[in-house]
Amino acid sequence: MLSKKIILISTLTLCFSIIGCKEEAKTTKWYKDHPDELKLVYEKCQKSGDASENCKNANEAHYQIKQLRKVRTSS
Repeated sequence: MLSKKIILISTLTLCFSIIGCKEEAKTTKWYKDHPDELKLVYEKCQKSGDASENCKNANEAHYQIKQLRKVRTSS
């Protein structure tokens, strides 16, 4: 019985440790305000195919910046 409790506690501790290490997602606005970081994350996400929240926000920021450049050059 004691070994089951130890296994349970160890498993729960491991799960919470893994969940706690998750990277906090940056917003689309944050990426637009930090173009150097946007470039790094966007390229990494394109190579890996990752669909994390950070990748989604970096992709959206990249798209919005491209659209703004199109509008400025066509005016």
